[in-house]
Amino acid sequence: MGDFERFLEFNKEIAEATLEIIRKFKGEETPKPERTYKLKLVEHILRTAGRPLHISEIIEMAQRDFQVTLERDSTVSALVKKVKSGQTFTRTAPNTFSLSKGDGHDS
Repeated sequence: MGDFERFLEFNKEIAEATLEIIRKFKGEETPKPERTYKLKLVEHILRTAGRPLHISEIIEMAQRDFQVTLERDSTVSALVKKVKSGQTFTRTAPNTFSLSKGDGHDS
């Protein structure tokens, strides 16, 4: 991920955090639970990589590039649930995941 992409992602995260604070002050619910956010982050990492990644690589990239800590067991569990339901992710090897073909993996 290049510097410009990191800059954009950083500013997006600031905007999302600001909106969350505004919603809290207004007494509104936050539309995205953290689990959904983290799966979207995994999806972004896989899309950017353009290849299957082992869970250890995904966790390392999330920490390095986004300063987000992913719990190994809960992330694998969430990914496996998506794989079993045929949504977004596929498993290419033990603890190795990729985007489903229909989810922009080949783009």
